[in-house]
Amino acid sequence: MSFQNPQEALNLAMTHHQAGRHAQAEELYRQLLQTFPTNTDLIHLLGVVAVDGGRWAEGREYLERAIQLNPNVPHYHTNFGTKLVDNQEYALGITHFQQALQLKPECGVTFYNMGRAFMATRQWEDAIFAYQNARRARPDFPPCELDLGTVLDGAGRRSEAIAHYRERLRRFPDDIAVANNLGNLLKDSGELDEAIKVYERAALLDSDHLVVQNNLGLAYKNHGQIEKSIALLTETTEKHPALASLRSNLILTLLYDLTDDTRALLRQQSLWNQHHSEPLHSQRRPHLNTPDEKRRLKIGYVSADLRDHVAGRALLPALTHHDRARFEVVCYCLNPHDAMTPSYKSQADLWRDVGQLSDEKLAAVIQDDQIDLLIDLGLHTSENRLVTFALKPAPIQISWIGYPGSSGVDAIDYRLTDAFLEPPGGEPCISPEKPFVLPHLWQCYVAPEGAAEVSELPAQRNGYVTFGSFNNFCKITPAILECWAQILLGVPGSHLVLLNNPGSHRARTREFMHQRGIAPERIEFIDYEPTTPTSHQGSFLKRYHRIDIALDTFPYNGMTTTFDALWMGVPVVSLIGQTSVGRAGLSILSNLGLPEFATDTVGAYVHQAIETAQDLSRLAKLRQGLRPRMAASPLCDAISLTRDLEAAFLKMWNDWCAAQATKA
Repeated sequence: MSFQNPQEALNLAMTHHQAGRHAQAEELYRQLLQTFPTNTDLIHLLGVVAVDGGRWAEGREYLERAIQLNPNVPHYHTNFGTKLVDNQEYALGITHFQQALQLKPECGVTFYNMGRAFMATRQWEDAIFAYQNARRARPDFPPCELDLGTVLDGAGRRSEAIAHYRERLRRFPDDIAVANNLGNLLKDSGELDEAIKVYERAALLDSDHLVVQNNLGLAYKNHGQIEKSIALLTETTEKHPALASLRSNLILTLLYDLTDDTRALLRQQSLWNQHHSEPLHSQRRPHLNTPDEKRRLKIGYVSADLRDHVAGRALLPALTHHDRARFEVVCYCLNPHDAMTPSYKSQADLWRDVGQLSDEKLAAVIQDDQIDLLIDLGLHTSENRLVTFALKPAPIQISWIGYPGSSGVDAIDYRLTDAFLEPPGGEPCISPEKPFVLPHLWQCYVAPEGAAEVSELPAQRNGYVTFGSFNNFCKITPAILECWAQILLGVPGSHLVLLNNPGSHRARTREFMHQRGIAPERIEFIDYEPTTPTSHQGSFLKRYHRIDIALDTFPYNGMTTTFDALWMGVPVVSLIGQTSVGRAGLSILSNLGLPEFATDTVGAYVHQAIETAQDLSRLAKLRQGLRPRMAASPLCDAISLTRDLEAAFLKMWNDWCAAQATKA
């Protein structure tokens, strides 16, 4: 076809393209290309419109061809690099951005998209450099300003990131995205009062902004306002039912305040499955794993906590002691690396950093790896990949460590548990997973190297008994404080030490206790400091030198906090719950031979705490004997736990093989 005015036709095509009318634009581009077959601009634009229309492979060919024919056009490289980044081909994208900058050194668009690539691959300092150059070329470009704060924080320069967002918000007070990111950094820094104010103001600007509402709900939870958190997360989830992570946050928050009613939890687990697992059943690929009971098995661990985190540390014993003749271990790491990540990586036969992959791409990678047993270590915790598990990339899928109990996801075949964690009659939920009861306990404790020594009993030094709880403050509900007030009233002069960051929640806690006759000075607080491998082994555990008796939380028991307390010689009083998350104390204390510290009722919990506080000589003797007792117990027997895990995996595998033989 010939054109009387080719430029006019090209302008019309580009107008269609920019308006999202891809079919009309493509038709005109093709017609023009017939007339001008060597015009590289047309070839390039055909590639762009094909990619924008969802045809990546076809569009890529055009984009590459245009560059081959005319490699000296900077925007060819920039556009191709941008499309590569959009398709998670970051290294090649960066190469094309570098070529574009050689041709046009001050291009803000190129620097911005290069920053995106560096940010996605966590090359933080390079990303900062790219974004700062983008700002110089294009001041006040909102996406660039937003990302700059993110990469500053990623580089460990949080104070600069917070200052950047504060200044940006001062100049543009209605920028909800910046407000949300600032709130996140403040929340993660423990500055909850200010974080909540920032989120609440953003919510006033847009009451239906799901990300802000979600983060505000989480901030309320961390602030100890569980009922407010649940109400907001429930409302937001009802408005936005398609977001899996939002409902996961609600499910996890519900675990903190179950009281005697699990119906809300059951409903949300069922809805998660209905919205995010059942629709994916038709997309599942058949498994090609050879059903051979004698071959070496490939097990995959999926975790966002292969770092200095309690969940990662709980996995390390199994990684260390797996029988490599029988099992090949693959780790799918979702988190950025830290100083502790090499400890996990060194124990893996195959390590994959997959945090930037979509759920679908991650499932494809796992299935292509031919994993036989895939273990989810997150359940509904932050950064979980339950949607990946819903695609069933492995024939056998198992949940473990994230927290005891059911995820409610029908794609999970088994959940690991122990006899103490399982409530009589089973977990009170519609649990699609089969509980696989390990013979001793659910997980063990790795005693930290260089941990502080057990101190003398603080009460002998202070002249009064000190109770304490170093659990996450969001677990400390009004019902728990009511119980602890009874204990403090029953032990005159006693103190209570809690771990959290400064904020109005401290005054709220003291006022709650004061209304029940507890003087404010009897409630003490220790600032929370994120642990590192060094701090966990040293100063963090020294905090237990301040307390005589630890008080567990309910209905969501502590796990690592209970282990830590016992290792430091501090007995723990726990309340047995009706769900698995409320029975961790029972499991730990029973395996230690102290079942009397796991109580059946709130009254018994109060009585046990008061009675323990009344015999200081017995308490001092118990304190000095707890560490050797624990070291000799199943709680610290990592090898036995690993053998129990492997026996469980083999039983699951043999059952699957038998089922395949029956199908054949």
